[in-house]
Amino acid sequence: MEDKASFGGSLNNLFFKSLKLLGQRVLKTFFFLEAVNIHQVPATGPFIITANHFSFMDPPVLQAACPRRIHFLMTEKYYNPIWGHWFFKLMGAIPLRENTSYNIGPVKIGLEILKQGNVIGIFPEGGISKTGIIQEGRPGTLLFAQKSNVPLLPAFISGTYVALPKHAKFFRKSKIKVIFGNPITYDELSGGLKGKKGLEEATQNLMKKISDLSQKDK
Repeated sequence: MEDKASFGGSLNNLFFKSLKLLGQRVLKTFFFLEAVNIHQVPATGPFIITANHFSFMDPPVLQAACPRRIHFLMTEKYYNPIWGHWFFKLMGAIPLRENTSYNIGPVKIGLEILKQGNVIGIFPEGGISKTGIIQEGRPGTLLFAQKSNVPLLPAFISGTYVALPKHAKFFRKSKIKVIFGNPITYDELSGGLKGKKGLEEATQNLMKKISDLSQKDK
């Protein structure tokens, strides 16, 4: 079953599929992209995919490895500049304001995307790691999971930090791999806690799930 289009209809979906196919070929040819446990990705229905963030390559890599279309959260810093705005809008990205809790509009958009049976992509660390080591997660990034009650799918991305670390100007040769984990509910991650404490508990447990997946990349 195809994801319901949230941005642009059939032409937008055609553009997306063409771009994804090109991205897969490039990543497999130059970075030997491998997707592990792809059977864990739900074939239908809404979910939130979450992963570590080591490089600007992570969103296209995660999308290339995932059989479902992903609508990524991203900061306005990268969404708004004219050089990328049209592209990110076509791709269905959701811009978020930085350093503020006032993101009611983006939250509504994200919840509507999930309501339509689609997929949202979140990097819980909130930014790219400068060291290639998983950082602590930011509780606010799991608001969508708290409000929507859809499953979360943890994933670990390896190789992108070597291929293109933050502030690097050129790509380097590296094997890239995406390891998918088991889907899990927000209630399971939060231990039944509500409100802010629930977000904090869920975020810590989610980051542990992602970190545990990294141990399978040995």
